[in-house]
Amino acid sequence: MRPTDPANVPKKAAPATIDDYLALVSEDKRAALQALRQVIRAAAPEAEECISYKIPAFRLNGMLVGFAAAKTHCSLYAWNGSAVGLFT
Repeated sequence: MRPTDPANVPKKAAPATIDDYLALVSEDKRAALQALRQVIRAAAPEAEECISYKIPAFRLNGMLVGFAAAKTHCSLYAWNGSAVGLFT
């Protein structure tokens, strides 16, 4: 049997929206990330939701924050200095 040629294996499509991303993670991580999403919306109501680097993100005059689920944790990524001030 021939090994599969990596060029012929379809790559997993990146999520197009935050809801698409959340649909791919486990229920417990989804709940944590949805709660974080609401905190971000409350802190920066004018920010636009997007996907950046294949993770959920918010932008407002540039990239603001991103968040993601990993195998054993969830993360919040502050992408500029003003973002840190919104959450402190």
